Amino acid sequence: MFSITMLPELGHFLLILGGSCALFGALLALLKYRNPGIEWPLRPLLLGQALGLTGAILLLALAFILNDFSVAYVANNSNSALPLFYKVAAVWGSHEGSLLFWMTVMALWAWLGLQRRSQDHNYLLMLHGSCSAILCGFVFFMLLYANPFARLLPEVPIEGRDLSPMLQDIGLILHPPLLFLGYAGLGICFCIALALLVSHKFSAARLGKLKHHLLLTWVFLTAGNALGSWWAYNELGWGGWWFWDPVENAAFIPWLVTTGALHCLLIKNHNPLAQLSALALVLLGFSLCLLGTFIVRSGIIQSVHAFAADPERGVIILLLLLLYGGAGFSLFGLRCRHHWQPGKLAPLGRDGQLLLGSLILLTMALTTLLGTLYPLFYQALGLGSLSVGAPYFNTLFVPMLALLLLPLALSTLPHMAPRRLGLLALVTVAATALALFFEGSLDPWLLAGGAMSLFLLCTLLLYLLPLGQIAGKRRNIPMLLAHTGLLVSIMGATGVSCFEQHSLLRMGPGQGSILGDYTFIYEQTRLLDKPAYRGEQAVIRVERNEQLLTYLYPERQEFNSNGMSLSQAAIYRGAFGDLYVSMGTQLSDEEFLVRLSIKPLVSWIWLGGGLMAIGGLLALGSRRRLLQTDVLTASGRLQHD
Repeated sequence: MFSITMLPELGHFLLILGGSCALFGALLALLKYRNPGIEWPLRPLLLGQALGLTGAILLLALAFILNDFSVAYVANNSNSALPLFYKVAAVWGSHEGSLLFWMTVMALWAWLGLQRRSQDHNYLLMLHGSCSAILCGFVFFMLLYANPFARLLPEVPIEGRDLSPMLQDIGLILHPPLLFLGYAGLGICFCIALALLVSHKFSAARLGKLKHHLLLTWVFLTAGNALGSWWAYNELGWGGWWFWDPVENAAFIPWLVTTGALHCLLIKNHNPLAQLSALALVLLGFSLCLLGTFIVRSGIIQSVHAFAADPERGVIILLLLLLYGGAGFSLFGLRCRHHWQPGKLAPLGRDGQLLLGSLILLTMALTTLLGTLYPLFYQALGLGSLSVGAPYFNTLFVPMLALLLLPLALSTLPHMAPRRLGLLALVTVAATALALFFEGSLDPWLLAGGAMSLFLLCTLLLYLLPLGQIAGKRRNIPMLLAHTGLLVSIMGATGVSCFEQHSLLRMGPGQGSILGDYTFIYEQTRLLDKPAYRGEQAVIRVERNEQLLTYLYPERQEFNSNGMSLSQAAIYRGAFGDLYVSMGTQLSDEEFLVRLSIKPLVSWIWLGGGLMAIGGLLALGSRRRLLQTDVLTASGRLQHD
C-alpha cells in the first residue's frame, strides 16, 4: 500500500521515466534518420520527458515542504524552521536540485515551444532528437552522480542542516531560476541550430523561430545576471556589485555570446555569413554554458557562488561538454559549406556594423574566458598559483566596450556618414576630457565611462530626433529601450567606480564619523536573539547638514543551525546613490569594525539591466504581432486568389 513516505521513491521513478523517454527519443530519432519508413512518432516521448521531470521536481518540492529529512538533499539544504518560500527556493538552491530544475525547464520548453510539424524530415528529427540527447545525458548524470532523491536510511536526522544563510534572500528566489531558464533556452537554441544545419536551406521562418527563442533566452540571461549582481551587493556584506569572480564570469560569458548571436540575426538581407555566424555563436553559447557548469560544480575554483566541490562530477560534466559541443561544431564544419553562398555585406552599412559588433562581443567573451581559465591552466601545469583580478578584466574589457559603441551607433543611425559619427566620438571624448580637466581630475576610467555615456546619449538622441532619412519612420522602441538600459548601466558603473567614498574604522556607542556630506553616529549596540540566529545590531544615526536623515541597522549574525557568521549590511537607497553600512568583527567589548560607504548611482546598474530585459520583452511582443499580421495578410491573399 502506497504511503506518503514513499513519495521520494515515486519522484525517483519519475526521474527514471523522464530519462528513459529521453534515451528512447534520441535512439528513435537516429533510427528514423537512417530509416525514414519508421512510423513511430517522437512527440509522445517529448511529452513523457516533460511529465516525468515535472512530476519529479514537484515531488522534490513536496519533500521540502513536508520536512522529509530522510532525503539527503532536503536534510542538507533545509530545516523545519525555514520559512515556506525559502523551502521552495531551496529546491534549486544547490547542485542536485538546480540540475533537475534546469532539465525540467528544458523538457517543458521542448514540448511547448519546439516545432511540431515540418515537411523537412531531417530538420524535425534533429530538432527533437538532439533535445532528447541533451536531456538523456544530464538526467542519467543526475541518477548516477547527483540524485536529488537519495535517501539517508536508516539513520534519518531529526533536523536538517538548514539552507545557507547567504541564500536566504529574495535574490535566491529569482536569480538562479532566471539563469537556469536562460541556460535551458540556450539548449533549445542549440538544438534549433543543429536542425538548421542538417536542413536543406535556412528559411526565413526557421531563422525567425531561432531569433524568437534566442531573444527570450537573452531576456532571461540579462535578468539573471542583473539580479545576481544585485544579490551580491545586498547579501555578501562587501558592498561590491561585480567582482569578476569565476562563477560570475561563467554566467556573464554566455550572455555576451548570446547578445552577439542575436545581433547577427537582426541582419535583414539574409546574408549567409551573418546566418552562419549566428549559428556558430549559438553553438558556442551553449558550449560555454556547459563549461560554466563545469567550473561551478567541479570544485576547481573556490567561490561563495559555487554549487559543489566534487571532481568526479566535474569530469562527467566535462565529458558531456566534449560530447555535445564536439558534435555540434563537427556538424557545423561538415554542413556549413552546403549553406554558404556568396553575398555582399557593406562594411560601413547597418548590416556590416551589426556583424562587427557581434565580433567585438565575441572577443569580449573570449577575453573574459581567458582571464577566468588562465590561473587554472597555470596551476595545472605545476607553475604555482596565479591570480587574475579586476585590473586585467577592466583594462581589456572597458576599451572593447568603448570600441563596441561605434558599430552600435552606425547600425542605429545608418543614414549618418561614418565620418560624422567618428567626429561625434572624438568630440565626446574631447568634451569629457575638458570637463574633467577643469574639475582637476583626468582619471582614465572616469574619462572612458563619461565619454562612452555621452556618446551613447548623443546617439540615442539623434535616433529620436526627426532628422533626414529617418523622419517619419517608426522608431524601434524595444531597441531604444535596450540601448538606453546599456547607457544607464554604464553611467551607474562609472559613478560608483569613480566617485565612491568609503571608510573602514572602529566604532562603538557614542562615536561618530564624517564621510562626504554625511555624519554617521553610532548610538548603541543591541543584542539579537531570533529563532534562526543570534547576534548584534548597531543603531547608527545618519545626519546631513545637521538634520536627521535616517537610521541604519547593520547586523552581525550567527546562525543557530550551523554556526555560520554573516554580516547583514544596512542600505539607505536613493535615486542618485546609496548609503551602505556593514558591521564587521568585534574589536573590543563595545567596538566593532564598521565600513561606511557612499555609492553614487549604484542602483542605476540594475535599473539599466531591467530596462534591457524589458526592451527584450517588448521586442518579443512586437515580433508576435508582426507574425500575426503576416499570417492574416497571407490568408487574405489566398481568399482573394
